[in-house]
Amino acid sequence: MANTTFKGTVRAESGLKVSAQTAGTGAYTDYFTVSSAGVTVITGALKANASQNWLGIKKFQSFVGTLASTDAATTAYGDGDVLYELGTLDTTVPSGHVSGSKFFIDKALVGITTAAGQTLVGGLSLSATSGTATNAAVSSGTEIVGAGVTTFEPQLSATQSITEIDVNFNNTAGNYHIFTPYVTAAIASKYLYAFSTTAVNADITAGRFTVLLEYTVY
Repeated sequence: MANTTFKGTVRAESGLKVSAQTAGTGAYTDYFTVSSAGVTVITGALKANASQNWLGIKKFQSFVGTLASTDAATTAYGDGDVLYELGTLDTTVPSGHVSGSKFFIDKALVGITTAAGQTLVGGLSLSATSGTATNAAVSSGTEIVGAGVTTFEPQLSATQSITEIDVNFNNTAGNYHIFTPYVTAAIASKYLYAFSTTAVNADITAGRFTVLLEYTVY
């Protein structure tokens, strides 16, 4: 059968199937089905190759971090100053759920792809304000990765007595910082920033990193 191209919506009232026919027997094997109720069954691999994917209220999101626009060579950065605005967290919840009021931060991974070139440590913060320029203070930020975070112990459901460390943005390429904070932030604080905690007054524009954030909306 030839390929068919549709323009506009394709509606199937009794469901939809993607199948393969066995040449010898003529039998069909269903690999992808959608019922009329919207229930989807996939027997092959699921490849969700977007920077933002989610299953219900559980979110998986990646961000590209770059220090190319920083101006530390001419204007010193201080504790809490923005290095780069990474992007926006997703706030949607499935139909029937109460509208989200909190983010629960499950895990953060910061992978260094290019060292900053100067001593530079910092963290990640969420803010209700987008567009804060580099070298300005994060507006009412909620720190989620860094030495200012009080982590939560899931086995005890209580705060831990240990102290998280800051992210080393001058780490060797290929090294990483991983953290499971188990902390919350207000749903309005959906804008993610990388920030500095050490004063730096030298060129850091070479710095590049990737952030993977796993979080829950409730």
